[in-house]
Amino acid sequence: MQPAHPLDAVTHPDPYPYYAALASARPLYRDAALDLWVASHPDTITAVLRHPAARVRPAAEPVPRGLCPGPAGELFGRFVRMNDGALHARLKDLLAAFIREQGLQPSPPAWPRAAPLDAACVDRYLAAAPVHAQAALLGLPSAVHADCAADISAFLSALPAAAGADRVAAGHAAAERLQGRLESHLAGPRASPALRRLGSDAEQAGIAPALLAANLAGLLFQSCEAGAGLLGNALILAGRRGVPAALTPEGAQALIDDVVRHDPPLHNTRRFLAGPIDIGGQRIEAGQTVLLVLAAAAVIQPDAGWTFGAQRHACPGGDAARRHAAGALAHLLRAGVDAAALAARFRFRPLPNARVPQFDFSEDNTP
Repeated sequence: MQPAHPLDAVTHPDPYPYYAALASARPLYRDAALDLWVASHPDTITAVLRHPAARVRPAAEPVPRGLCPGPAGELFGRFVRMNDGALHARLKDLLAAFIREQGLQPSPPAWPRAAPLDAACVDRYLAAAPVHAQAALLGLPSAVHADCAADISAFLSALPAAAGADRVAAGHAAAERLQGRLESHLAGPRASPALRRLGSDAEQAGIAPALLAANLAGLLFQSCEAGAGLLGNALILAGRRGVPAALTPEGAQALIDDVVRHDPPLHNTRRFLAGPIDIGGQRIEAGQTVLLVLAAAAVIQPDAGWTFGAQRHACPGGDAARRHAAGALAHLLRAGVDAAALAARFRFRPLPNARVPQFDFSEDNTP
């Protein structure tokens, strides 16, 4: 049975024939049941992404209401990924240059503990490993990698509108720790030459240290779900292919690249219209939301890297994310995980945008 709609496709066992048909037959349409416009063809998605009226957050809610007021809302509101405008575009360019330079330096992560090798441990590893790798890239000391992963997890848990008061409070505390930790690192003696150069360039551009530090924390944040999906889907592919435990770095990278092309971790993103736009012969009014089905575009253009976004908000760390996932996969296989057994029994987490496997679940609690 094919998916009922694009959001249902994220957790479907094989949504890619559906995506191909969607991109071919319905490049842009209105889904009344979802209350969304849906763009699925690369050309249509690109046109929306390029339009100045297409914003990453609703004009009336730049920060999720549940996070305001408090440190979590302040942190979210500073993220480049969640903002439009010249200042944030300049900061994104600086961050991209920093990632390129810093990525040339060896930065081995303190990988999270991969024991006991059961399904629950693997699920925790999927969530934590991308943050550990990104923390290492930023030059944070290995002693705080696990703290960063725990704080990002708490921050993410506070984002849904249905999050309870306890989760929101934990998210505020985590955001405060992340902001403080990155501000200290930015000004501290362990900052790398690339990080010091980033700080100097940001100062010259009129970017406050608090904003820069928040976006270093933002690099940890945006690595989490997409990184977990990339690593988890690669682990499933490794199990299906019978990949040996002694996987070479080149073999791990090739497997990750296959996942990026054929089973990407990020399937959807959204744009919120601050004004009316005309796309593909159709007019979409201000206040509407457009679901951009990146996974459908990837079926048409598998080598275009759609899972890492495009245009103004393309992820500057796509290459680093691929390397990190390859390293995390090789580490997990060397630890002795039974990839074939995991590939035989899993489901996808009920997320609207990211395709993240889950290995520890009860059958009566399957969505």
